[in-house]
Amino acid sequence: MAVAAWSLPTGGSRLAAGILLGVWLAAGATLLLHDAFYTRLDVAGAQQISPEALAEASGIHGLHIFWVDPEGAAAAVRRRFPTLQEVAVRCRWPAFCTLFVVEGRAPWEWVSGDLRVFLDAEGRAVAEGPTGAERRLEVHGLPPLAPGQWVDRGLWGRMQALARAFPEITVFRYEPGKGFSFQDPLGWQVDLGEFGSMEARAAVWRALRERLAAQGQHPTDLDLRVPEAPAVGFRKPERTP
Repeated sequence: MAVAAWSLPTGGSRLAAGILLGVWLAAGATLLLHDAFYTRLDVAGAQQISPEALAEASGIHGLHIFWVDPEGAAAAVRRRFPTLQEVAVRCRWPAFCTLFVVEGRAPWEWVSGDLRVFLDAEGRAVAEGPTGAERRLEVHGLPPLAPGQWVDRGLWGRMQALARAFPEITVFRYEPGKGFSFQDPLGWQVDLGEFGSMEARAAVWRALRERLAAQGQHPTDLDLRVPEAPAVGFRKPERTP
C-alpha cells in the first residue's frame, strides 16, 4: 500500500510562521501602544468634591485598560473620601470608564470660631466631600481641627452618646470644664455637663418640658448637669415703681 504525504516545503513553513508571528506582534503592539486603549475617565455625581480630585484618587485616568481594576479604584476613592455614600467604577471597551459617586452627609460638623470641618463616622476631620452634616458642634476653648486630625477618643464617644440621646437636636455647644449645652426649640438653654448618662438627662428634659408646657410656664434655662436634681431658671419679674 502506498501512502502519500503532503507537506509544505521547509522554507514555506518558516515563512508562514514568520508572518503569523509578525501579525501577533503587530496586534500586541497595537493593544499596548495605541492611545485608544489608555483609559479616559468621566466622573458623575460630584457636587462638593471636584471631579479632578476624584479622578486623581481613583488612579486609573490615563492607565492602560489592561491594568484597570474597577473595584480597587472605587475602594481607593472611598478611602480618600470616607463620607461618600456610594462609589462605583464601570468600564466599557476599549477604554472608557466612569466613576459614579453619591455624596453623603457627615455625622458632625465641628465649628471652632470661623473655621469648620466635617467629621466622618470615625471622628476624623475631612475638608471636602459631605454635602452637609446631620448635626453641628460649636466648640469653645479647644484648638481648631485640621483635615486628617482625629477628635479626642473620649470626647468622640460622648458626642456619639449625645446624638443617640437627643436625636431631635441638631446644634450643640461644647466647652471643656462646662460640657455640652443646647438651645431648646422653645427658646431656653439646656446645660448637660460632660460626663454621665445622656439618656438620663434626655428623659428628664422631655418630662420637664412637657410639664412646663402644660403649666404654661416659660423658663430661661434648665440645668441638667446633675439629672437627679434638675434646676429650672425663670426670668425675674420686673419690679414696679
